Amino acid sequence: MNSLQSTAQAMSIREENDQRVYRWSFLLEQGRSELHLHQWFIASSYYQQAMLVAESLFIASPCRSCALRCYMRTLIEYAYVLCKISGPESLDLLQEVATLTLSSYAPMPCIDKVLEPLTRLKRNSDIERDLWINQLLAEDAIHKHQLH
Repeated sequence: MNSLQSTAQAMSIREENDQRVYRWSFLLEQGRSELHLHQWFIASSYYQQAMLVAESLFIASPCRSCALRCYMRTLIEYAYVLCKISGPESLDLLQEVATLTLSSYAPMPCIDKVLEPLTRLKRNSDIERDLWINQLLAEDAIHKHQLH
């Protein structure tokens, strides 16, 4: 393969990755919009789709920490929505799936540490979860505003 071909291939991979990140960001924003409207089932659908895209970033993204950040952010927000739909006990299966997914990319002690916010979310009361998600989303809005 010559230099021109390898450069074109690298650009194509980068464009595909950028499209995945854009898709993930779009789905996450849609989920958040529905979350704010308390449309839990619609939000859940967007978060499920965002989870699939976030999982694909582990394979496609050259930045593992970026992929992990996308995955964990989606996981935590999705967990919040699931608590609204089915209660905190519904998070057990989600935690098992997340552990299995992450086990391909990190050792178990790291996974336990990374999933600690999910464990805390399960233990919190509804009021604590609501306060936590509002603070999380408010911090995002402030950070996003500072970037623009």
